[in-house]
This record gives sequence, structure tokens and C-alpha cells, in this order.
Amino acid sequence: MIGIYSGSFDPIHQGHLEIIYKALKVFDEIWVVVTKNINKPNQTNLDERVTHIEKFLAKVNNVKVLKNEHQLTADFAKEHNVNFLVRGLRNSDDLKYEIMLADGNKSVNANIETVFFISDLPTRQLSSSIIKEINSYQKKE
Repeated sequence: MIGIYSGSFDPIHQGHLEIIYKALKVFDEIWVVVTKNINKPNQTNLDERVTHIEKFLAKVNNVKVLKNEHQLTADFAKEHNVNFLVRGLRNSDDLKYEIMLADGNKSVNANIETVFFISDLPTRQLSSSIIKEINSYQKKE
């Protein structure tokens, strides 16, 4: 059974890795699908992110890194006959957003199910956006 863990992953971090490891306890294989997010216009180049993520996950078994530049994740899943999406939750705000996202995905692909994994406390506080901001200031020093 395959689960798709889709996101912009800009950058990928330990919290994402934690969700992948949790999902691998349930799924035989996880496809990390690096996606272009139209709501984040200043993203790192998609191909660069894919290459970076492949290196980041090189030692993780049963994980495949794929690029999705032009499709909704639900359509990507349908095209590849995958019926499960993996999502991570840090807090109640994430839950509200993820429920809306799951509903949207379901409206596009009636066969899709979303499986949520809760981040552990040490990785719960940092988002990719915060990490990206920290990195941008540290590079200037």
C-alpha cells in the first residue's frame, strides 16, 4: 500500500522526516511528491528541491521522491492509482486547514482518503516558512 506525502517542502526538515517515518509504519511505501504551490510565489526552484530532498532521504527505505508541477495532488494520486494521502498535524490550526484540504481533495477524487499523523512535540513548533526565514538571515551574517 502506497501513501503520498505531498508538499512544497521548501525546505524539507526534521518534522517532515518524522511524518515519513510514522507513515512507513502504516504504508509499504511513501511517495514524497514535491509540488509547486501557487500560493507560495517565492519558492526555491522545483528541480533543486527534488534533488535536495532525494539527498535528504537517501538513507530512508521505501521512499520515492517525485515531482508534481502542474496537477492537483488528488489528480496526481488518481493518475497513479494511489488512494491515500499522508498529512502531518502540528496543532489545531493545522487540523482546521487539513480538514478543508481533505474535503477539497475528496471533491476532486472521490477515492482519496487522507491519513493524519501528529508531529511529536520537539518538531511541532517549526514550519518550513520559519526555517526558511531563519536560514535567510543566517546566510547574511
